[in-house]
Amino acid sequence: MGVANEAVQMMLLGDAAEHADVGVLVWNAERRYVACNRKACALLGVTRDQLLEKPVGATNRSAEAQEAIAALLAHVPAAGGTKLGETDLGWIVFPTTLAGLEHVIGIFWDASVL
Repeated sequence: MGVANEAVQMMLLGDAAEHADVGVLVWNAERRYVACNRKACALLGVTRDQLLEKPVGATNRSAEAQEAIAALLAHVPAAGGTKLGETDLGWIVFPTTLAGLEHVIGIFWDASVL
């Protein structure tokens, strides 16, 4: 069996991200969330619509989160951990280009289960 065509790969990747056990967020150069998966919403305790209305950093105003945002604006990946309510989250964020435009992808998880 040969390599799947690009459309199939993109469909599988999108489905994998939507059903992953980690939160996935995508934000644009204007610092607005443009995509998120189910786990991101569950970990943050918001609906998809609520999250997509918020600017990046609105749900986490910690110094570490703000430093990570500043690093990303300089195109430098960042990683760390933070407490959100009773949950310890591990996270990594990195700049990328999607559809020819600059974006940031954030992946985070409940650190107590890893």
